[in-house]
Amino acid sequence: MKKWSSWAMFPDLKNYIATEQLLLPTDRLVLAVSGGCDSMVMLDLFRQMEHDFVVAHCNFKLRGAESDGDEVFMRDYCGEHGIELYVKTFETREFALQEGISIEMAARELRYQWFYELLDTLKYDYVLTAHHQDDLVETLLINLSRGTGIRGLSGIHPKKERLVRPLLFASREQITSYAAEHQLPYREDSSNQEFVHQRNLIRHKILPLFEAINPAFKANAAKTAAILKDTEQVYQAKIEEEKAAFISREGSQQLFDIAYLQQSPFAETLLFETLHPLGFNAGQVHEICQAFTADAGKVFYSETHRLVKDREAFILSPKTTDDLSRFYIEADCLEMAEPFALQCEKLVRDEHFQFSRNPAVADLDFDLLEFPLVLKKWEQGEYFQPLGMSGFKKLSDFFIDQKFSIPEKENCWILSSAGKVAWIMGHRIDNRFKITKDTRHVFRIRMTSKA
Repeated sequence: MKKWSSWAMFPDLKNYIATEQLLLPTDRLVLAVSGGCDSMVMLDLFRQMEHDFVVAHCNFKLRGAESDGDEVFMRDYCGEHGIELYVKTFETREFALQEGISIEMAARELRYQWFYELLDTLKYDYVLTAHHQDDLVETLLINLSRGTGIRGLSGIHPKKERLVRPLLFASREQITSYAAEHQLPYREDSSNQEFVHQRNLIRHKILPLFEAINPAFKANAAKTAAILKDTEQVYQAKIEEEKAAFISREGSQQLFDIAYLQQSPFAETLLFETLHPLGFNAGQVHEICQAFTADAGKVFYSETHRLVKDREAFILSPKTTDDLSRFYIEADCLEMAEPFALQCEKLVRDEHFQFSRNPAVADLDFDLLEFPLVLKKWEQGEYFQPLGMSGFKKLSDFFIDQKFSIPEKENCWILSSAGKVAWIMGHRIDNRFKITKDTRHVFRIRMTSKA
């Protein structure tokens, strides 16, 4: 077998970029360089390319003097070689604590946010990172251990929007061989040896066991990930076709047709691929499938979304905190922008007056109202006198009669006068404030945007 030479790395890089259609010669690049072996090899290779590029270095302040030493190293190296360098220092621990996330996640969020800001500021095209074949295999195993769909098993993609990973064709061994043969300087990160990090445990403990079984494990796993990347494209096309059949939209909400899902042999897969990107896990998706025939009202949550079982559909909506705000409408109010757009006017009740039959418009007896009117969300226990009735009805009973879904009930706004419901906005006015033959002035309120 022909032994791989580090001197082949440059032509292999050019071939990989062309095969994967990663870059055009005119693209201008931001190279993310930590000072470690992988990123210094990437920097050396791109010094041989025709692209315009700058270097971006992050100091996360996580390793004390070692982090500052990395920054000094990068400043010295780039200064010596005439490379334009941008450095950003982050208070990573403070950010992680503030956001309630891990240090690793905080560093990831901070660096990519800054990289993309650099692209926008400099008017450059792509950020390049030095992820390689071993990173791909490690990510595949991490995703497998957590439970993942086919997307996670395809590992790291070489290009995603404005992020490019041009070294995915090369192994860690090939990269370190290149650095040694070309006598490239680089910095060692002591944290790479700490087993408290999941990735390091896989790198130093798990992967060697697989390679003891088959020395070609990493190469084979990378090939499998490449095959799954192509398979994923076919798979996702079918998923999108199915989603179009069972998902409909109403404003910010998505409705999942339960009847369609019940007849599908792939319902759990369809729901997993739809809900997992929104933070729902595989166990929750299984419970959702078990709830197809459950009573309406069962609710499932992710960190960002809520899924409610209604009569004929699951209703997916972004999570919001309960809105306890109250908005006040004075007698001379002409319009409001919050919590949604409203127009108000005082009309004379004469022979030319005509009632509006638009449910988004309420015509109320001005002289029966006590200002300021209060605009608020409905509350349990409230009641009103529906138009045309002499008795009273709880709002909750009215919602049941009208077959309101749970999100519709929660998003319902009430206009009240002196603590009395005057209008269930968009649905029914209260009989106590209706226009009669004795009415002289009309207060007309028009909803010009949806509540």
